[in-house]
Amino acid sequence: MKIVFMGTPHFALPTLQALIDSEHEIIAVYTKEPKKAGRGQQEVKSPIHQLAEKHGISILTQATLRTHDAAQALADIKPDIVVVVAYGLILPQSILDVPKFGCINLHPSKLPRWRGAAPLQHTILAGDTQTDICIIQMDKGMDTGDVILSEEFPIPDDMTTYQLHDEAAKIGARLMITALEQIETGTAIHIQQSDVGITHASKISRDDEKINWHKSSYLVNCQIRTFCPKPGAYFTYNGENIKVLKASYDDSYQHNIEAGTVIDDDLAIACDTGILRPELLQREGRKMIYRDAFLRGFSIPQGSKI
Repeated sequence: MKIVFMGTPHFALPTLQALIDSEHEIIAVYTKEPKKAGRGQQEVKSPIHQLAEKHGISILTQATLRTHDAAQALADIKPDIVVVVAYGLILPQSILDVPKFGCINLHPSKLPRWRGAAPLQHTILAGDTQTDICIIQMDKGMDTGDVILSEEFPIPDDMTTYQLHDEAAKIGARLMITALEQIETGTAIHIQQSDVGITHASKISRDDEKINWHKSSYLVNCQIRTFCPKPGAYFTYNGENIKVLKASYDDSYQHNIEAGTVIDDDLAIACDTGILRPELLQREGRKMIYRDAFLRGFSIPQGSKI
């Protein structure tokens, strides 16, 4: 099939590479415009831009797709299908209607549980123990289209968002190739999403990164895993924000201590239920270090409130 690929960040790279390696023809790549960065404010091209350029694929960096000219430009290319992976721009109906087989999207979480901007982060943050990678037929809604293909896999309780990101990207690339084969041969089955269990994975904010001790120690640990290694979940002590990059927890530990209280001299912290002990920490402007070394240079005594 003649494919137009739309994507921008590293997450989209495995799928674009899989398409390049396949028998399909990539006739154009759409990606977000280069950004200026660094002291010299030099333009930095997206990872997808760089990969497409390396393979001599035509590249378009539209600021918006919501114009007649944008729809006409896509129509002039005459794609059979548009493949979308973390593009960053909303596709209006005028774009969705152009290709013969429409537009399909790689969604890296269970649907309809996590629709929206940050499904990977919310999957970990909510403490989900399994997730799906889905290929969906795009419609005018936000991640509301029919599911063409999906694959479920477990989430270990030490997996971070970055690790989930890489695993989802790898699985999604494989599923995309299979979905295209099914669409091309007319064997694809479209399954309408359920109206039950819909949640919205809203964009992550700075407030989400501050550790909330008024949760179970399991969910506090999930919050730490969500933001490891960047930007890092943090607590505040003596006016300083201290990141926690890794922790151990005991959800069965019984106590009646106020959440957020340090309960021993080895930095065990009371949660709403159970306790959590940071294992890898980072002070502002410092390197991340393990708890023993951290406490030798920065005391947080028993009874402290954080």
